[in-house]
Formats: sequence, C-alpha cells, structure tokens
Amino acid sequence: MNFHVLTLFPDMINTVARTSIMGRAIASGAVALNVINIRDFSIHGTKRVDDYPYGGGAGMVMEPEPIFQAVMKAKEAAGSSARVIYLTPAAKVLDQLKAEELAKEQDLILLCGHYEGIDDRVLEEVVDENISIGDYVLTGGELGACVLMDAVSRFVQGVLHNDESSQVESHQDNLLEYPQFTRPEVWHDKAVPKVLLSGDHQKILEWRHAQSVERTKERRPDLFEKSFKVTVLYFGSEAASEFAEKLSVRVSRYPVLLDYSRAKLVKQKRSFGASDLVIVITDTPEEASKRMERIHADRSPLICISTEEDPQQNRSFFEERGFCPKQSFRLTGEQGVSDAEELAFRIRKLAGEFLKN
Repeated sequence: MNFHVLTLFPDMINTVARTSIMGRAIASGAVALNVINIRDFSIHGTKRVDDYPYGGGAGMVMEPEPIFQAVMKAKEAAGSSARVIYLTPAAKVLDQLKAEELAKEQDLILLCGHYEGIDDRVLEEVVDENISIGDYVLTGGELGACVLMDAVSRFVQGVLHNDESSQVESHQDNLLEYPQFTRPEVWHDKAVPKVLLSGDHQKILEWRHAQSVERTKERRPDLFEKSFKVTVLYFGSEAASEFAEKLSVRVSRYPVLLDYSRAKLVKQKRSFGASDLVIVITDTPEEASKRMERIHADRSPLICISTEEDPQQNRSFFEERGFCPKQSFRLTGEQGVSDAEELAFRIRKLAGEFLKN
C-alpha cells in the first residue's frame, strides 16, 4: 500500500505516521509514505497558496492551481488512475468497511485542506471521494489523513503480527469489542471474570459475545440497531463444508455453523428473524428444499452459495419459507482462503445495506 499525502504541514504527517505500528510498517516496506508539500506548487514567490473568498466571509481559501499541480505530481508516482480522497467534515464518516475497501487499492492520494477549505472547482476536477473522520471540525485534514492511514493499514498484509487482528475486533458484526483483562488476576479488589480462567473456549466465546451485545446496547444503540447474527447452513460435498468454515469466521466473530447433512439437525424446527443473516452453502440448490423444510424465517436476509449450479433457481422456495433472498454466488474450482476473504467482505458490505432498508 502506497499513501501519497498532499499537505501544507509535512512534518505533522511524518511525526504521526512514522510512529508505532504504522512507523514499523513503513520501515518494513509493507506500507510506503510519500508526503508532498502543497506550498512547493505556489504561484507566488512567497509560497502563499491561499486567497480571500469570493462573496466575502471569514478566513482564507486554498487556491486551485497549487492543489491541481500537487495532485498531478502525486499521480506521476501513483499512476493516473490512483484514487484521490479529500479529507473533509462535509462527507460520509469513515467506518471499518470503508477502511477495508480502501486497503484493496495499491495507491491512495490523500488531500488535506486547511483554512476555510479549498476552491471547489479543483475539488470537482481531481477528487474521487470525500471522507470525514467524524462530525466535528478540525483546523486541517492532516489528522484525518493520519486516522485514515492507520485504519486502512491494519488490513494490509504484513502490518499486523496477527493476521486476524484486523478482522476480529470492534465493529465487526456492528458490535463493539468485549472487555479485555490481563494479569494480575485480582487488582484493587476487582477479579478477572471466572469464565476467562475456565479454559472452556466455547463458554469464553459465548461470554464475549454477550458482553459485546450489552456494551453495544449501552454505548452505541445506533450501532446495535444495525448489528446482525450470522448463521451458516451447509450441506453437500466436503468442498462445501470446508468453504463454509473458511467463510463463516471471516464474516463474523460469532458465527453459528450448522451442518445440515446431519439428519438430527434436519428434523429440528428452527426460525430466524429480521436481524439474522443466513448464508446457505450447498452443491446444488435442490438440496436446500429437501433439508430446510422445517426452517422458517420472518423477513430474514439470505445469501445462497452454490458450488455447482445456479443458486438463483431455488429463490421461490426460500421466499415461501419467509426468507428475503438478497444475493447469490456460484463458486467454481477450488476456493481458497483469498476467495473466502473477498466473498466475506462483499457479504459484510451487503449486510450493511440490508439492515438500512
């Protein structure tokens, strides 16, 4: 990942970005940082890059030509198709899914404004996307650029020691992270929850899920309304089973994985609600109609994945069971981890759209 940051204050970017995990990533070559001083493209001998706003008003506005030339300079290194992002409070707020999406780019050009902003004509000409880091105003875009780089870098291979760290943390499933504890076992008369000392991994997982739910309800009720529970039903070949395991842990921290090739599960009644995201993985869609007769849903979004045939052909069956089929995918050939990661990202992004409507 290559970041190209256009700023009036290069030292500010370098001081923050070349520290801690981000600094180590730059040193190792996992991430590259190219800081461009917009003042170098001033059309005035004094290096001034701003002027008074037309129509009056307080403050100064950054001129279009220095911005344009700085972007062109960045594109000499990044390529003409590199994505240009303007950090501004007048935009959609950065979230975890957007950070993961941006990490798929090879180069990102980050434009930092200052003063009262930038001449809108150049923004229209060179900017591909506007991003905010929150509903408040800062003196410039530099801190926003550093926040974005840190969030995006976590998804870049080689930046974190634990590859799962960027996936299994706050905001996956739209739930906040559970409480964390370390030694000593008792501190200021406060003991670590006994379940964390039990060694029972299933109970620990259930406790963490419950804590995530309660913490999100209390601290971020707006986020909790968009949370979802993932259930993956699979049946068919060994390939379907293996892919279900790979996919489930990449879609959710707390997935429920059900092997519907087992007769005992097929006989059980099961129901799902509107906040359940159900993923069905099978070789052929016809198998679903044989094994899911005792499953009913109340407007539950459903994604069907088939390893052999078009999964769309069984849409009417799922609708009769009360599901809302949203998307279908057909897998061909041997599906590896990279395929599961890409599909999991697409599913999480789709889930966010389902829950808005």
